[in-house]
Amino acid sequence: MNSKSRIRILGRCITELFGPDGRLKYREAGPNLITTVGDNLFASLAFGTAGWTYRMKLGSASTAAAKTGAGAFVAVGDYISGSALAMDSTYPKVKGSGADAKTAVYKCTWGAGVATGTIRRVGLVDNATDAGEADASHTAAMKVFDADIPKGAGDSLVHTWEVTFLGA
Repeated sequence: MNSKSRIRILGRCITELFGPDGRLKYREAGPNLITTVGDNLFASLAFGTAGWTYRMKLGSASTAAAKTGAGAFVAVGDYISGSALAMDSTYPKVKGSGADAKTAVYKCTWGAGVATGTIRRVGLVDNATDAGEADASHTAAMKVFDADIPKGAGDSLVHTWEVTFLGA
């Protein structure tokens, strides 16, 4: 008997910018790119060997996301100072239950006064340092936004990453 099994990883992001009054100023939802490092990370999670310190970092460059290479990470030149943050307190977590528990959710909030300026990309990373990445070995996923997100000093930015595992 010849049987094939395929597993796909689907990344989806929701980014919301809120003004000082709490009102939504910008929202973008859509797919992201899971990098080669991300493929390896999620495979290692299946065996409990990942050892990642989950963080997100913001960047200002609009370089297209890439599976590997320059577009696969937040580079030193476009890293937004102070944007390397740990996940919100109850994240990462699994969305759903039973047979529907197939989505990992990561969420990070940059509050007022944190990582201000023009934001063009976000990376799901394991690097806890407040610096850009020297290479792509720390970035599991990358989202380049459709437009500039101007985060003012009083604004808050919330980025939610959903990574869904789909069988054939």
